[in-house]
Amino acid sequence: MVNPVHIACDEQGRLFVACSPSYPQSLASRPPSDYILVLEDTNKDGRADTSWKFADGLNMIQGLEPGPDGLYVCDFDQLIYLKDEDGDLKADARQILFSGFGIGDTHQLVNSISHGPDGSLWFTQGLHAMSVVETPWGIARLDRAAVWRLRPRTMRLEGFFGGGMAGANCWGVTFDDFGQVFHKTGDRPHGYWTVPGMVRGASPIGSGSRESANQSYENSPEQYHSVGAMFETSPKTTSIDIVGTQAMPDAIQGAALIGGYFGSVIELHRLHDDGAGFTSSQLPKVMRASNNAFRPVDVSMGPDGSMYLADWYNPVIGHYQASYADPQRDKHHGRIWRISSTQHAPVSQPDLKSMSVFQLLDQLKSPERWTRYQAKRLLYYKSTPEVVKAADAWALSQLDDYQNAERWMLELLGVYQAHETPRPYLVKKMLAARDFRVRAYAARAVGGWTFQLPQATEWLRKAVQDEHPRVRLEAAVACSYLQTPEAVAIATLVLEQPMDRFLTYALRQSVRAIQPLWESSWTDGTLDLASSKQHAYLKDLIGNHPKPLSQGETLYEQACLPCHQPDGQGLREVYPSLHDSDWVQGDVERFIKIVLHGLTGPIQVNGQIFQPPTPVAMPSFVGLNDDQLAALLSFLRESFGNQADAIPAERVHQVRLKTQGRNSPWSEAELK
Repeated sequence: MVNPVHIACDEQGRLFVACSPSYPQSLASRPPSDYILVLEDTNKDGRADTSWKFADGLNMIQGLEPGPDGLYVCDFDQLIYLKDEDGDLKADARQILFSGFGIGDTHQLVNSISHGPDGSLWFTQGLHAMSVVETPWGIARLDRAAVWRLRPRTMRLEGFFGGGMAGANCWGVTFDDFGQVFHKTGDRPHGYWTVPGMVRGASPIGSGSRESANQSYENSPEQYHSVGAMFETSPKTTSIDIVGTQAMPDAIQGAALIGGYFGSVIELHRLHDDGAGFTSSQLPKVMRASNNAFRPVDVSMGPDGSMYLADWYNPVIGHYQASYADPQRDKHHGRIWRISSTQHAPVSQPDLKSMSVFQLLDQLKSPERWTRYQAKRLLYYKSTPEVVKAADAWALSQLDDYQNAERWMLELLGVYQAHETPRPYLVKKMLAARDFRVRAYAARAVGGWTFQLPQATEWLRKAVQDEHPRVRLEAAVACSYLQTPEAVAIATLVLEQPMDRFLTYALRQSVRAIQPLWESSWTDGTLDLASSKQHAYLKDLIGNHPKPLSQGETLYEQACLPCHQPDGQGLREVYPSLHDSDWVQGDVERFIKIVLHGLTGPIQVNGQIFQPPTPVAMPSFVGLNDDQLAALLSFLRESFGNQADAIPAERVHQVRLKTQGRNSPWSEAELK
């Protein structure tokens, strides 16, 4: 096993491992060399005793997920399906589902695919991925880091948080027990509660710019970091799953399991309700390695209730600061770790593969998240008439289970969603549930079925006035799926109750996304609004267009943000803060030299020493022209609390000529 980058289990507990020895560079002189390995523990002792290749000849694979008879695979610029046609657990056929995903950077390709609670497939992409994908619903475009959602039966592909508005190198999506969506990003310690940005139509669709002739800036998403950043820690982490198993201690149930590839660490974070959304707090670390070659790039809870880690095992990561051909890159090793509790018995999973549809539905009440996930995944791909008939009968058989009814109704609704089959009676029950988390999920489901539920408008109007802010937020987001002028009149009803930062963000994204539908009615005075608050809100929104990014800010987002972060705070002890910086505001020639050629070794900024745990250099940006560098440097000198004069392009040109023979990064000593 070499360089495992992503792992996923099938219903029998077999572990599929995406191995990518080709990273970071595909060579034209060599055939594609990535492959998928299957590991099986036949005697259930916790260790794999047999393995085989499911497929090879893949190119920079960064995600896989079992389907009905094969695997979905994120393969370079494509989402493909590898089918096992003869049951020998080896791929026999390859189908390209979509192509055109961005390939601007090989550690930012589409990645980390998994199923959601409604049968959707979720995956992510990074900062320099400019994706233009032809689908049956038209061209789906996403500019830079974002989250994708695919409905397998309708093949509708939608993106959220385009432009890097919630992470610059998004990697991994997971869901809590009530269908709430969270995604991780690998360029920083943080991850995000995804729902406030799950607005239809609020993604930039340009090809490299926040502005485009094909999409007005007003409909693009806004930066979400200051609103929803979670999982604060240091340094960078990636990948996420949720603990939910009897094989782990009660104290960590519901916690987020996160892989710290940069700091060679495994973390747990507790989720806390915070108004409409969530905050988090860090629990004691699960594991830390003294060897910095330990690179847990993917984490997953397994069938036995243990934590499973895909260890890339490499002393060299990334390729901004290290050569593609660095001889220290390990192309021969990789590991899967299993972490189990010594105080709890491992879980023994039922034989899901042999179960009937009705028996699989019974597993929706299992206390084990893994069991429910796999049972639902199997149900997603069985015959729709068969599943719907059995689900209707199963629901009737469970009516006496009052204690757990709200919980299993949520799981059951996801099965109906996967089969694109609305069940109004079930949605209505859930909208009236005692548990606000069930009502919130039901409001989201209404949004997905707006054209199939005659009651959708009525139900969303009620949900946006719910007593709990999370329900109101889900309903406001769902209004963007109505695609009628009336949607804005419903969504803005949330203003009649207290707002918080999550609601404020979600409402603005939703209202702007559907602005083409309601703006003419607003202009001619025919838009029917219930209150002066709604009038004032829309008047302010129309009168205050988002300010387009300057060239310098755009370059910062594209080149500097992954290290120095969206707020310019950097990473503690690793990358310096740019706030009120003596280097940014100081000697102009020194500042230009750093950005032209890079910087290596420790550096002292405002009296604090910064040194990455892995020796890496700040990359050179000599490829930017004089005007671009001047714009970037000037932006930095007037932002993040800095107050210094702009730097003209002529000054950049002078320093470039003076140092044109330089081909290595500077050290702090050389610049003093």
